[in-house]
Formats: sequence, C-alpha cells, structure tokens
Amino acid sequence: MSNIEQEIDISVRRIESKQVEISAKIEILEKRISKFNGWAWFFVVAGALISIAATIYFFIAVDNSQSFQLNLLGDFLAGSVASVWSLAGLFFIYVAFLGQKQQLLNQQLEIMYSQLEVKNTRLELAGQKEEMRIQNETLRQQKFENTFFNLLNLLSSVVNSIDIRNIRTQNVMSSGRDCFKIFYGDFVAVINKDNEKNKEFDITKISIPETIKSYDKYFHDNQSDLSHYFRSVYHILKFIDSSDIDDKKRYIGLIRAQISSYEQILIFYNCFHPYGTKLKTLAKDHNFF
Repeated sequence: MSNIEQEIDISVRRIESKQVEISAKIEILEKRISKFNGWAWFFVVAGALISIAATIYFFIAVDNSQSFQLNLLGDFLAGSVASVWSLAGLFFIYVAFLGQKQQLLNQQLEIMYSQLEVKNTRLELAGQKEEMRIQNETLRQQKFENTFFNLLNLLSSVVNSIDIRNIRTQNVMSSGRDCFKIFYGDFVAVINKDNEKNKEFDITKISIPETIKSYDKYFHDNQSDLSHYFRSVYHILKFIDSSDIDDKKRYIGLIRAQISSYEQILIFYNCFHPYGTKLKTLAKDHNFF
C-alpha cells in the first residue's frame, strides 16, 4: 500500500469517527434550535395578542379622553409588550448563534471530505503517472526491439550478399553463411603457409600475436567481403551498449544465436586486429564470446 493510500485509509476512518460525533452534536443543536425557536415565536405571538387585547381594552372599556387613552396604551405597550418582544428577540439571536454553530460543524465535515477528495485525486494522478511510466517503458522497449531486429535483418542481408566465385569462370561456388566455412579454411591455410618452414609448428598451440600476423594478410585479401560484415556486428553491439534497456545479456545472446561457429572464430581474431579494437572492447564488456 502506498503512502497516499495509507493517508486515505486514515482519513476515511477519521471522517467516520468524526461524522458520528458531529452528527450527535448537530442533533442536539437541532433540538435546541427547535425549542428556542418555538419559545421565540411564542413570545412574538404573545406580545402581538397582548398588543391587540390592550388596544381593544383601552379604546372600548376605558372611558377617557383619546389623548389620555393613547398615553396609557403607549405606557402599557412599552412596559409589557416591548419586554416580551425583547425576550423573543433574544431567543432569535440565540437560535441564530446555534445555527452558526451547526453550520461550522457541517463545514468541518465538508473540509474533511474536501481533503479526502484531494487525496483521492492525488492517488488517481499517481496511478495515471505510473501508467504513463509503464506505457513509456513499453514504447521504449518496443522502439529498441524494432531497431534491434531491423539491425539483425540487415546483418542477415549482409551475410546473404556474400558469395565466393571461381576466379576464371566467375561462377558462384558458395554464398551466404556457407562462405564463412570457406573463409575459415582459407585463414587456416594462410597460417599453415606462414609456418610451413617450422617443423615443430602446431596450429593448436600457436599464440594469438602470431595468428594475428597471418590474419592481417588474410584480412587484406578478403577485406571487401569481411569489413562490411564486421562493421555490421560492431554497430549492433554498439547499439545495445548505448541503450538504457535492462536485460542487455538477452539481446547479446540473440546475436550469438544468429551467427555460426566459423563467424565467431573470425570475429574473435578480428577483435585482436588493429581494425577491430572498438569491436574488441564491446565484445569484452558484454561477454560476447
């Protein structure tokens, strides 16, 4: 569970607890508002009835001059009705105070729900951000794999374009991947020729520096066929090395699966040749052999 989800869970429990408490307080306030509002209107009606009764009494029952009746009526209303209505006004003020208190309690709940809504929005945004990150990661992986497999197809095209022809007739003797078996055989023949005067020569025990001398001669004779191939292998390894994917070993394995043993041998010796220095670094870093 993320931090935001924990905050939401805590907020929900706090709101549930607070809502019970506030609901109880609001219920008490509603009873008080109803009670004191009733008393207020009671005193308003009482004052009105007293005013009507007093007016009727002073104009009908009392036999005095009109001016004297009005004075008595005014004094009576000021002393009785005004006091009753003042008390009613005091009750209305208290009811208004209770209403404001009730409104504040409701606002507390609204604020808590607003905070919960903000946290839910944060959680939703975090989820969207994670989804976008996953989508970007997937797109990045797909983009890499599309380019990688296009490079593998290019390498296959380079291999398929290689052919060995008869020098005299120019007929194709071998083509594609089968050429590398012949390339390897020619390379071994060059080594044997360079060491034919050495009676103790054993091709299985020859050192790499001595082999590279023979390879240098062989490479220059077959550079037109091999240089393009080696550059293609180098650029595929460089593409993997410069990418930010996680499982680079998997894609190195896919390259190895596409090349034959004879190709690996020639690539190995090319890494020790001056032209293959960069390829050697990449092959060593990624355990290509």
